[in-house]
Amino acid sequence: MSKQVLAKIRPSSSLILLAKDAGAGVTKRSYDYNALLLTRASKSSFMPDSSVFPGGVCDASDSSPAWLSHFQRHNISSAMLNDVCHVKGPRPEIFNSRPHTDDAIDTSLSLRLTAIRETFEELGILLCRDAKTLTSTSGYGQFHEQFDRAHWQHVVHNDASQFLELCKLLDVLPDVWSLHDWSAWRTPSTFKKRFVTAFFLTCLEQSPSLHIEPNEVKDCAWRSPLDYLQACLRKELWLPPPQFYELSRCLNFGTLEELRQFALQRASKGIVLTHPVMYKCNDGVVHLLPGDDAYPPNPDETSDKIETGLSVEEFRGQAKSKLHRSEHRNQHESQLIINFAPTDGQVNPLDPAQM
Repeated sequence: MSKQVLAKIRPSSSLILLAKDAGAGVTKRSYDYNALLLTRASKSSFMPDSSVFPGGVCDASDSSPAWLSHFQRHNISSAMLNDVCHVKGPRPEIFNSRPHTDDAIDTSLSLRLTAIRETFEELGILLCRDAKTLTSTSGYGQFHEQFDRAHWQHVVHNDASQFLELCKLLDVLPDVWSLHDWSAWRTPSTFKKRFVTAFFLTCLEQSPSLHIEPNEVKDCAWRSPLDYLQACLRKELWLPPPQFYELSRCLNFGTLEELRQFALQRASKGIVLTHPVMYKCNDGVVHLLPGDDAYPPNPDETSDKIETGLSVEEFRGQAKSKLHRSEHRNQHESQLIINFAPTDGQVNPLDPAQM
């Protein structure tokens, strides 16, 4: 990909936030945890009215060296942060890009700070650790609610640099330890506004209370991954492709602890960037994904959907052996197909229509 194209793609960060559902029993079709998604405001400039994980664009303040000083005041060194944020396996450029200034913090850390800040801005959840919870080894995320959340949510929404000031005031550290590398998605070239997004996964032992930001968020809810997916298939809500795909991956895990352990162990294997390439069929649209036999060498070769002149099924039949694609009959009906094991150790999505 050319530097000119890359320069137009904005880095962002998103958080797959999961919490135990105390009232759930684990059966063949139930899960003991819920996912938190928000519905974007109708006036949103990107994917209005969609149900998405909290997150947003990286701000320069997320890379400020002042964050390192704040961590160091709590005896957390740069080396200790590197141990948290770096993995041995290969990851997309968004995780490895050089900071904009010589004194900016490492991108792997700033992406986590973006996800935590945006989650607070949009939903009022402050994932953090204080002196008592800093040494926690539970593996579950920590959060703090005993402050004027509505006021500070408004302040941080208007000025992202104030998030550090909030953490200083409360004497807390953003809980970067509970965020596990999960996936990365790049917006297809058919979109004028494009992002490359790092997705992290965090597990909570209980659901925090919510306070939505009314300018960006229409609604939000804790629901099981299967509930969200089936509601989408019933056309009750709209899940963009990354949300549909990642929630479908969660269907492999009946318990939150099982999913948390998997995320913890898998992270060291790295991440394969998911960059959909859109093909127009006679009866729908197909998003080809990395590893599919028909996936093009240059996924940014054209800014238009590629015409196939075939039906979705005929187009699928042309593949030699390896399939990795998302087939869409309309905005709500999606079928994910992958018939090989991902190289980054991820699980394949399951079909919610068959559950």
